[in-house]
Formats: sequence, structure tokens, C-alpha cells
Amino acid sequence: MDPTTEATRAVIERVYVAYLAGSAEGMLAEMAEDACVTFAGHGMFRGKDEIRRYMAWAGPQLTDLKFNIKAKIVDGEYAAVPWDETARTKRGEPWEAIGCDVWRVVNGKIVELTCIGDTDKMRRLLEPWPPAE
Repeated sequence: MDPTTEATRAVIERVYVAYLAGSAEGMLAEMAEDACVTFAGHGMFRGKDEIRRYMAWAGPQLTDLKFNIKAKIVDGEYAAVPWDETARTKRGEPWEAIGCDVWRVVNGKIVELTCIGDTDKMRRLLEPWPPAE
């Protein structure tokens, strides 16, 4: 494989290890300072400070999470990772979802992430974003 694809694959491996360990800071360590993260249904977050704020809100939304990576498709700077998950919302409601994360990695850092999932379900079962201040 080409070096760019291998470098992207290594970053994607590390970011999911951090995610599955519940480490937002581990995920953020793989991101460029000016990374752009888009969560369909919630918005676009630019830079680590905004991303960190969103992650702090999103982390406790689901409990007993079982996250299953279906594949990691990597080509050059891009990766697509389809997944499914089951959990409970923080209010105790059952949760099942499918989605796909689309990543772009440049110079060993994530510069873009788009997380595509069921936006209608997110609106119905999760607390609204942005949180009331």
C-alpha cells in the first residue's frame, strides 16, 4: 500500500482505540488544531476547543454502549468506517443506530470528520444540542 494510505490507517486505528476506551483527549490528540468535525443533526465544530465541548456533551448521552465497527475502508487521505451500536440513552431508553464516519487525514492528523447517522432518532432520543447554558 502507499505510504499515505498506511499513515491514514494508523491514525484511524488509534482514534478508535481512544474512542472505545472512552478517551476524548486520546481522540483529540489525533486531530489537527483546526480540525473540522461535523455530526449530522447537531452541527459543525471547528477547532479542538469546539470539538472538545461537543464531545463533553455527547459522551454521557449514551450508556452501556456497544459499538461495532463493520469495516475500515482507507484510500489515501480518506477513510470510511461504517458502524452500528446499541446502548441506552441517559434517560434509560433503548438505542440502536447505524452510521458511517468519514475521515480525512493530512500529515498524520485528522483534519475532517463527518459522522453520518439517524438525525431523526438523535432529535427524538438525545438531549438537544446546543445544551442550555
